Amino acid sequence: MRDTIRQALRDRAAVSAPIKNLINIALDEMDALTRLRDSSSRNMQTDVNNLTRELRKKYFIEENAARMVIESIAELLGYVPPADCETCAPLISVDSPEINEVVIFGDYTWRVLDIQDDKALLLSTFIMEQRAYHPCYEGVTWETSKLRAYLNGDFIERFDEAEKGHIVETLLNNPPNLWYDINGGSETRDRIFILSLEEVDKYFGDSGDYANKRRKKYDGGKWVSDDNGWILSNEFDNSRVAEHNGLASFWWLRSPGYSEYTIAYVSTTGNIPLNGDRVCIGRGGVRPAMWARLATVEA
Repeated sequence: MRDTIRQALRDRAAVSAPIKNLINIALDEMDALTRLRDSSSRNMQTDVNNLTRELRKKYFIEENAARMVIESIAELLGYVPPADCETCAPLISVDSPEINEVVIFGDYTWRVLDIQDDKALLLSTFIMEQRAYHPCYEGVTWETSKLRAYLNGDFIERFDEAEKGHIVETLLNNPPNLWYDINGGSETRDRIFILSLEEVDKYFGDSGDYANKRRKKYDGGKWVSDDNGWILSNEFDNSRVAEHNGLASFWWLRSPGYSEYTIAYVSTTGNIPLNGDRVCIGRGGVRPAMWARLATVEA
């Protein structure tokens, strides 16, 4: 399909050397075809805008040419974004959102996990993308991870200036893994982040299983209690399941696993392997979280 779209773009565009080069950059270096096809955004125009902005800024491309190529890829792909959430209201227009309510912020849907004063803790309803927690297999904490840098860098640029004005910089505690006593790193200040082990246990059932080390292991076809187990699993597993492109996928937490080279995560079935997986696994799901101010903020 990539070569077919490449040729179709050249047939409809002025086939000058700069345009050929731009088409190759969009398809090969940026992988715009895959990113449009696999997008979990609610809005095609947002996806086009984001890729156009990236193409323009990263490669110093004139905006009209960049937009022409990205819009053409979307059109040739027959791209149809996931259906809008017709029952959801924009976060900043909701008088008093409720816990677990799904709201719209930016061009995405979010679940309200907590409300404190004039701000709400939001978690993306779907896995927005898949990427490594950190590109290299090395010891890393949330503070030093490339995922943190990405979420507070390129990712936050998906929001306009008015929306950014609602995203609150938050002091995050990054405690050690209580089951394996692995250091979680220093406190950080972030606007976009992912949940910790403490937070995912609290906001999905508040069972206390993590803090009290109620371990399980797989035995005889089911998870059973065991002091040497590595899994947190309970009646709230189903509520933690998240999808990427319609299929359940595991998603990263920001807490360490059994070593500084691993990170805890939520599995495809919603249980939580506390031993984690390698930080460099590229298929890890990203569910961004943020504290967003409910009151109107001047951009």
